[in-house]
Amino acid sequence: MGLDPNTLFFAAGLCSLAIALTILSVWNQNPMDRFLLWGGLGMILLGVGTGLYYSEIFPFAFASVLALGIDTIGFVFVFVGARQISHRPVSWPGLVGLAIILVTAMSVPIILGFAGIGVAVFNLSAALLLLLSAGEYSVVYREAPVQIGGIVSLYTLTGVSFLLCCGVILLEQQWVMTAIPSSWAEDLNAVMAIVGITGIGALSLSLTQSRIARRHADEARTDSLTGLLNRRALYDNLAAAPMNAGDCIIVFDLDGFKSINDNYGHTVGDQVLHAFSDILRANAVTGASFARIGGEEFVMIQRGVPKEQALATVEKICTALSTHSFITPQGQFFTTTSAGIAFCTVADRDFDTVFRRADAALYRAKDMGRNNICTELQIVA
Repeated sequence: MGLDPNTLFFAAGLCSLAIALTILSVWNQNPMDRFLLWGGLGMILLGVGTGLYYSEIFPFAFASVLALGIDTIGFVFVFVGARQISHRPVSWPGLVGLAIILVTAMSVPIILGFAGIGVAVFNLSAALLLLLSAGEYSVVYREAPVQIGGIVSLYTLTGVSFLLCCGVILLEQQWVMTAIPSSWAEDLNAVMAIVGITGIGALSLSLTQSRIARRHADEARTDSLTGLLNRRALYDNLAAAPMNAGDCIIVFDLDGFKSINDNYGHTVGDQVLHAFSDILRANAVTGASFARIGGEEFVMIQRGVPKEQALATVEKICTALSTHSFITPQGQFFTTTSAGIAFCTVADRDFDTVFRRADAALYRAKDMGRNNICTELQIVA
């Protein structure tokens, strides 16, 4: 004997609870992925609401108001989770107001005896929230095309199935109901509920695993203190996009950095490194790449920039650091950097050749004192 839709929906509710607990346990290990938190909480509410509605342990009108209200808030939570994945801001007053409006619009007709209208409003609300959630995920489709494409599809199809349920009620003018509605649309919605819950849950966990792997890869390529590339990532990027004639390498070395650590402590030294990395980002030309290659030494690569512009950029960076004040318990201090510049020529075959010339220019600048800039051929400042 086949299962009726009510049994399928009740099973979907239990399935939702089980998957929600799994999702929340994964979120507990990866709190950065907040979409799991809100999605898991939403699924718990959907599981509770669906279980109450289809268990038929309460009178129909009361069960409808209570269960569909809980489900509506669950769908709002799911939408909040989708906003987390798209990194779009969440207006909490707006969402609370939306939840109150949707629950009220659903509850009032049921209380007045027009349960069909209330159920239709619920179906329409669920459909809109699911379709909006699909839209939020589609914004970051390129991040993980397979997982996000599947999630968008399941949210969309499940949303459409709720729209069909609403459409059947409206077409058949089922304004008054005394029992859970039954139609081909409800049957389809029951199937989509199970497929959607299990599919979205599995794909969300897969998406989280891909994000974890990507974060680990990024951490292996990034200097943890400054957020710049590290030496390994610099060489990886150059292997993918070798230097061409006209590109230039600038090597920076912070002057007297050891004395800063000795006199003010390593925490202040870290602040200096972080501040200099911010100065690099703020003053470099578009398309420049940066790396911290060790200690107080940084590299900047500018591609296809005229020599005069490259020199002006380096001077601007050195000036910005020399005028940046650092406040410590021991008092205020300033620091400087020296820089060596080398330009890639047609005869140069690799990064290391140009880098050695830039490094040699840096040592000549350091020999001249503090806050100096040298190219391969001359002292600039």
